[in-house]
Amino acid sequence: MKQSVVRAISLGLMVIGTASLSACVVQPTRTQVVYKQVPQAPHWNPAEHPYYLHAMTDLRQARWLLARPDVQPVQDDERWAVGAIDAALNEMKQAAIEDGKNPWDYKPADANVSNTDRFHKALQLLEQARRDASHPEDDPWAKGLQGRILHHIDDAHRAVQQAIADALR
Repeated sequence: MKQSVVRAISLGLMVIGTASLSACVVQPTRTQVVYKQVPQAPHWNPAEHPYYLHAMTDLRQARWLLARPDVQPVQDDERWAVGAIDAALNEMKQAAIEDGKNPWDYKPADANVSNTDRFHKALQLLEQARRDASHPEDDPWAKGLQGRILHHIDDAHRAVQQAIADALR
């Protein structure tokens, strides 16, 4: 009899324990989904930004003026300038392609120069190309690219100034 009482008590405790466990089950609360409006990308139309294409045309013309054999001290400066112009053109071609522009679309040169001195014409073309390439950029990648392009143009400008100084000696 003692065992049956112990069993009955044990069974009763199990029933009570099970009932208390079911009362402890926590149901998750319903969450409310909130949708946020995603900001639109800024409108971009490559045709509205022709500056690099104009700068490329000026750089090509400056390169044509500088890529001529000359006396030795000037020849080194010309090579330095042509190398810097080529580096700027390569960066600009990459940017034009990524913007959906045709980098081989030759525009007329912006700078109106006389036919007296090719070094001074090249300087004017480099200055115009720098003005065109310096327009404000709001894309961080384009700002870095623009900085590299301006560095190459400035490097070519210094080389042409050095060529003028060497030619005057």
